[in-house]
Amino acid sequence: MTAIFPTVFRYQFLRWLACLGMAWVLVSASGCAMVGSMANVMASSTANLFSGPPGPSFLDWKAMTLVAAPDVNQNSPLALDLVFVRDSAALDKLLTMPAAKWFASKDEILKTYPNALTIKSWELVPQQVLQLSEEALGSPRVAGMVLFADYLAPGDHRAQLPLGKVSFLVDLGARSFSFKTKPL
Repeated sequence: MTAIFPTVFRYQFLRWLACLGMAWVLVSASGCAMVGSMANVMASSTANLFSGPPGPSFLDWKAMTLVAAPDVNQNSPLALDLVFVRDSAALDKLLTMPAAKWFASKDEILKTYPNALTIKSWELVPQQVLQLSEEALGSPRVAGMVLFADYLAPGDHRAQLPLGKVSFLVDLGARSFSFKTKPL
């Protein structure tokens, strides 16, 4: 019996040792790939930091509150478009465009930049308050955000919103709008 036990024990021990060795090889190989991937990410991030404009990044915000004044848009409903822009060329184009032109040529612009823009639209009436959560707005990857308001009064009625960790309060007045940010 003593001669059989060590042989059985030795067989199980060698099998266990072989499994342990295989596990070590797999962990080592995946660790090397992970370290290599991390090195590539760090290198490309560092290179991007010093060469050219930053690429799109994910939004990190919590809420937006839209507050329409009693006499908003000269007592008329006001259309708003929040444009999430993924392409820096499209962002540059939108930042030179007044809101009246945006609303008149929105379909054409969407055809020109089919994968670069995502639009959230609302229409507010005087004295309306609209609370928009992070879930309602989403957290897309963007190069920038532009808010357009379709006022009856002349003017640009456009603002680029910051991308940092903020919540927004947009005051919609009789002839124009303004916004405030609150850091999180």
